[in-house]
Amino acid sequence: MAAATERCPWCGSEITHAKFVQIQAAMKSRVEKEMAAQQQQLVKERQALEAERARIAKQLELAKKQLDQQKKKEIADIRQILQKDRDAALLKKEAEFAREREALQKKISDMSRRVKKGGSELAEGAELDLFEELRGAFPEDKIDRVRGKMGELLLHEIRYRNKPAGKILIDVTARASWQHAFVTKLRQTQSEIAGDHAILSTPAFPSGKRELFVDSGVIVVAPARVRALVEVLRKATIAMHVAKLSEAERSDKLGRLFRFITSPNFRKKLAEASELTAEALEIDVQEKKAHDNVWRKRGTVLTRIRNVLRDIDTDVSAIVESREEPHEESETAETPLRPAAWRVTTK
Repeated sequence: MAAATERCPWCGSEITHAKFVQIQAAMKSRVEKEMAAQQQQLVKERQALEAERARIAKQLELAKKQLDQQKKKEIADIRQILQKDRDAALLKKEAEFAREREALQKKISDMSRRVKKGGSELAEGAELDLFEELRGAFPEDKIDRVRGKMGELLLHEIRYRNKPAGKILIDVTARASWQHAFVTKLRQTQSEIAGDHAILSTPAFPSGKRELFVDSGVIVVAPARVRALVEVLRKATIAMHVAKLSEAERSDKLGRLFRFITSPNFRKKLAEASELTAEALEIDVQEKKAHDNVWRKRGTVLTRIRNVLRDIDTDVSAIVESREEPHEESETAETPLRPAAWRVTTK
């Protein structure tokens, strides 16, 4: 009987069964060794991955700690900067309070009193030194004393980014009575120097007028209202300077601005700001009796003043920055074409 034969798994030739079994056993052993080697390799790769994962987790944790430390440092730095700014602001405010208190306490008893004299009406603030007050309020601007045709003038050059942006001419001559020639001469001087605005600061008003009105493009205002008015005009002038408005647009904006500052709403806010300032000064008088309580009240009053002036700034911004067509005026209202022709008066 012939011996059983098989096909070789390697070459396909005939071999004995015993040889086939031997080859099969050798293949099995080889496969098992390869599988064992692969398993060992997988174990090593898994261990390497675990080590890399642990390293990355450690780095992430370290980065998180560093980020937290950096954030804490930045917050501490910001707090320190804010603290310095607040301290500087408080010192500046305290200096302003001291100057205002020294200048105004002597007249605090009659700040709200108006008396009739020589057919004119006298407004508050006649004792103010507007030159020093405006220099303190706008240190970045250039303010000079000049001699005008009718008395002492201030030339307030508005500066924006350290460059001229406009001029405000302010007549600060002390007068006890009213004459319309003051307006005429100031308007002429404004034209000669190409000033953007002209303000006549006077405690004496014509009969029937008080606190604030516009005559021939000149703003006639009580001395106590000059600083707030300059703030409004300065903001509007810088806004128009930055916007690079055309002459027609500028004329329109100024016309609407003048109508606003002579409106009852604006005068009411100015009066409210003045009353609140007087209240702040009155609170200062009580400082020796209750120092801590005075500071708390002063903060409340000053916040209200800032809110009032911020409302004014908002109204001015709405006028200067809007691009909508101006509202039609009534047939009886005067709508001037150029600044020189403006004559807006209110009672």
